[in-house]
Amino acid sequence: MTKRSKSRSDRSQISTVRNLRAVKSDPSGRFELLIIINNTVSSFPLPPSGQITIGRSRNADVQIVDPSVSREHARLSIDDSFSIADLGSANGTAIKGKPIALDKEVELMLGEVVEIGSALLMVQRRPISTREWRIWAHGYFQDRLENECARVSRNANSFGLLRVRCGKEASVDAVQQVLASALRNDDVVGLYGPGEYEVLAIERNAEEVRALADSLLQALQEAGVLAKTGVARFPTDGTTAHTLEAVAGAQTRDYDELTEEGEGRVIVLSAAMKKIYDFVSRIAASDIAILVLGETGVGKEVVAEAIHNRSPRRDKPFLRLNCAALSESLLESELFGHEKGSFTGAVQTKRGLLETANGGTVFLDEIGDLPAQVQVKLLRVLEERQVWRVGSVTPRKIDVRFISATHRDLERSIVAGNFRQDLYFRLNGVSLHIPPLRKRKEEIEPLAREFVRRSQRGRGRGGRLPVLSKEVISLLLQYPWPGNIRELQNAIERAVLLGENGQIMPEHLPIEKMTATLSTPIDGSYNKEDSNPPQPLKAQTSETVNPPPGKAPVDMSLADMLKQQVQTMERQHIIEALNRCGGNQTRAAKQLGISRRTLISRLEAYSLPRPLKDQRSD
Repeated sequence: MTKRSKSRSDRSQISTVRNLRAVKSDPSGRFELLIIINNTVSSFPLPPSGQITIGRSRNADVQIVDPSVSREHARLSIDDSFSIADLGSANGTAIKGKPIALDKEVELMLGEVVEIGSALLMVQRRPISTREWRIWAHGYFQDRLENECARVSRNANSFGLLRVRCGKEASVDAVQQVLASALRNDDVVGLYGPGEYEVLAIERNAEEVRALADSLLQALQEAGVLAKTGVARFPTDGTTAHTLEAVAGAQTRDYDELTEEGEGRVIVLSAAMKKIYDFVSRIAASDIAILVLGETGVGKEVVAEAIHNRSPRRDKPFLRLNCAALSESLLESELFGHEKGSFTGAVQTKRGLLETANGGTVFLDEIGDLPAQVQVKLLRVLEERQVWRVGSVTPRKIDVRFISATHRDLERSIVAGNFRQDLYFRLNGVSLHIPPLRKRKEEIEPLAREFVRRSQRGRGRGGRLPVLSKEVISLLLQYPWPGNIRELQNAIERAVLLGENGQIMPEHLPIEKMTATLSTPIDGSYNKEDSNPPQPLKAQTSETVNPPPGKAPVDMSLADMLKQQVQTMERQHIIEALNRCGGNQTRAAKQLGISRRTLISRLEAYSLPRPLKDQRSD
């Protein structure tokens, strides 16, 4: 488009498209011409064959009243195929952005975009429904979304973006029929991916967008389609196409399944964790500072990474920094960088980690252990969004998002004078409380199986994965896991290492530790109401177990009962192994995955007679 014609188009107040002349149109035709100009969408049925003139003149078959369109601009030819020619227009005709030569017939494929002045044209199949809308490719939909963001930002209006994700068995016709019935003529529908649609809901406020999403979901359910919807509202949830897509798309993730996240897979099954991840989806697109709280090992870093991966910063660095692992002097130098000669050993200028993460996310783990002097400087960074290298007098601007995590109760640390209150308020834009594993029991078994998979893969083993026995699963569910997910992972890795027969048994777990009675949490562990420390392992009521012959029943704690059950199972496994090996202690120990010395000590502990020789007959 020339500069002159563009200015003329800007002065245009009304742009209209007039219908094909009745003598040329054929409502029974299989194709139609879609015309988009100045946010107005019109479609017209095409005849089975012939030629259609397009221009600003009243004599044109399709009249487009806009200064950027010539009186006789282009000609569309219809036969067994489609072609278009430019009729000597002032602004030219282009296909996919490439101008075509004057009066030359160029083949036109279905769905190809033709530009004539400010108008976009496309030949497409007519819909079965009478609704005048089409399901666009994602690239075109993105362009429309960006244009809508720019247009609405000028007139201070609002609109919504919806993402509709359907199940694998969903009928395409059923989904599209629901969309055709529920949406307005000016709404734009795109195909984001297989079974996933995106809707640009024009001129709607936040309440109307939410109501549309709810009605769509209900209509899909009534049509027998399992679906999930995500909503992003302009400008509430974002003002750019990228941000709106991130917000709407994140809400359609299915947390009832295993989903890829970072190096491993995140398992979210408990109601509490689903709420957390739903909240993560809503706040990920913003730049607000987030404080993640919870006991050691609950997965705070995994949540922080999930926030980063769902944010517009996901293509930028995700910097992990453990504040408790570095000394005060080293931490300051690593965070902010230093100038050459600023201290002994500073032989050259070094950029700080905050500078290297520019544009991305900085995860400050164990923020409660940050030295007081560094707290002051970090507060300054949060307030001014610039860093001062050690030994420098010139600040450097940075653009990073801060996510912090700690297992400590920072409010108590503030009272004790160990943490600055103003820094706490800066870091705590939004706080997430991650519940301990003992309050997410439905996730223990899936997590254990996932750690079996990872451990097997880490040892370079393929084939069939080791199986968790029923006794092991029972033990895992009864143990309170004071070390949370990290402790569970260590226990499973040890069990996979010890289990040699394709099955993980109770003796492969750290039984002595798991059956011990825990009375107090580890010092400094997070201790809010929703994250209570493990209590002593006692039965709620007195339990009577079968005593040895001649002895009266005794009341036992749950830990004692658990230990006795494990010992009974282990004794039986030893007897069975010795029988299989004909009394050969060396071979029995090998089958059990323990040393011969350990087997002998277990025989003595369980008052089992030691076989003197191999009793099998050759």
